[in-house]
Amino acid sequence: MPALPLPTPGATPRPARTVLVVDDDDDMRSYVHGCLRATGLADVVEAADAEGALALARSLALALVVSDLVMPGLDGEALCRALKTDPSTATVPVLLVSGAMPLPRSCADGFLAKPFNAAGLHAAVAPLLAQLA
Repeated sequence: MPALPLPTPGATPRPARTVLVVDDDDDMRSYVHGCLRATGLADVVEAADAEGALALARSLALALVVSDLVMPGLDGEALCRALKTDPSTATVPVLLVSGAMPLPRSCADGFLAKPFNAAGLHAAVAPLLAQLA
């Protein structure tokens, strides 16, 4: 397993504006992106792996991370732990998406089982975004 990048020293919280979608499957990433945009979220960015997601998370003001659980390299659980231990991203809610059952105990703020539809995604995302309001 690759080493996790170190947290950004002295980072301060930033106002949240963007949702980050992380999935190694291009079609799933595009589907989730489209569903989120259809619910009125204007700023949605994507990463194909956890390493790319960590770089984006540290450079953007994120409102939420929606990540697949099972990915090559760092999985969604490792991504969640890295985000929650970095002071610059520790308060960003993480929604893990997985077809694997049972879901593991996690630092995630929510889970969504595959398969899901746009309404199911919205139902899982809405309370996490409402916490930030």
